[in-house]
Amino acid sequence: MPENLMLRQPMPDTKWSAGSLRITSQTVGASEISARLGIAPDDQFERGSLTSPRNPSSVRREVNVWIRRSGLGSDRWPEEHVAALVRLFDGHREELIRLSDACDLEVVLGFGSENGQGGCVLPAHLLAEVGALGLDVVLDLYPPTPEDAATGT
Repeated sequence: MPENLMLRQPMPDTKWSAGSLRITSQTVGASEISARLGIAPDDQFERGSLTSPRNPSSVRREVNVWIRRSGLGSDRWPEEHVAALVRLFDGHREELIRLSDACDLEVVLGFGSENGQGGCVLPAHLLAEVGALGLDVVLDLYPPTPEDAATGT
């Protein structure tokens, strides 16, 4: 069979997802958020700190930032990350509601795929639990780069 008629084997599709709870505030410090929730963050940044500590001329943060990741691997579905975060914060519902007076509380989901396709279902019961915690949902999509398209990945 001539080469131009041979079927090309599809490249494996590499999908990934991540999830975290991000709390930001102009007035409540990251260390105070930890103390109030009784949960240690995976990352925290104070207002006025450099966004890139190795670059003294980098921009300074305008808000305090507190981040706790779901703890799941990138091979898990986005709804699994959300469910893990709901389980982690469910016992802290009242403190989250108190924090929401001076903070923005967001479940942040990241999703990427080499071919640009993909998605997930966030079941109604899970969205209701997220809403009961007073959390907004932010979805960050990462499409393939122009380099991926050029190489066929």
